[in-house]
Amino acid sequence: MDVGILLPQAGDRATREVVLRHARAAEEAGFDSLWTNDHVVFPREYRSRYPYSADGNLPGRVHIDASLLEPLTELAFVAGATSRVQLGVAVLVLNMRQAVLHAKIMATLDHLAGGRFILGAGMGWAKEEFEVLGMPSDRRGARFEESLELTRKLWTEEWVDGFQGDTYEVDGWTSRPHPPRHVPIWIGGDSPQQMRRIGELADGWLTHGNYLDTAGEAMQPAREAAERAGRDPDALVIAMTGIALLASDRLEQVRERLGRAREAGVDHAIIGLHPRELLDAPDLMRRFGEDYLAEAKAD
Repeated sequence: MDVGILLPQAGDRATREVVLRHARAAEEAGFDSLWTNDHVVFPREYRSRYPYSADGNLPGRVHIDASLLEPLTELAFVAGATSRVQLGVAVLVLNMRQAVLHAKIMATLDHLAGGRFILGAGMGWAKEEFEVLGMPSDRRGARFEESLELTRKLWTEEWVDGFQGDTYEVDGWTSRPHPPRHVPIWIGGDSPQQMRRIGELADGWLTHGNYLDTAGEAMQPAREAAERAGRDPDALVIAMTGIALLASDRLEQVRERLGRAREAGVDHAIIGLHPRELLDAPDLMRRFGEDYLAEAKAD
């Protein structure tokens, strides 16, 4: 199992110096990946229901009341300061980003990083975010599939001819450079429709800590969809974020939760760093790397 860690992204402490120090320390400690998440702007109040909490409210206001770095820009920034660690976004809301432009941005990122980018892709949940960006919020599933298909074509085909969708029409266009490798696309979400899309269109599922003990079982519909589509179901990756927060008094707890994720079939686990530990992150990651990381990653 690979183990990644979230980059500092929110608030006044997510400075140039802190982000660089964090990225370099994570790579030196043996972590496999660095991760960001995606919101562009925030309203004073959300009207839309947040789908991952019982009451429909976004937990806390940490991002709303603080700055949040744009995820692809931050990954491009740390790409030049690292050489081995993979760089992912969990998740990029494809539907509210113009697909042709962002296919180019992500291909450029992967090109300059030497083939280390992972696209975690999601559909988004807040209608008002789409509105302020001037993007349609209806027919989310169809638009998501269209963006995925067009992005992959722009990454792999010399010329994209005859692409006709509801949102995009691309005929006789090329976008270079192509990414230097097959960029993994891991889809977020757990609806039956998303599980089908994972099996038919993606390289894996990017889920959350609610599935800490049941990820392998929950992945079965995606594997069945892959088999129906003539794809290899065993090639699908399970990635999981929101597993634990790394802190000096929680090292054993993080180790235990990573072990549970591995036993549940997770291939790529993503942990966070407790905000109170941000300034001591390099030493904390080194300690965890020396004492626990090899065990957590063991087959």
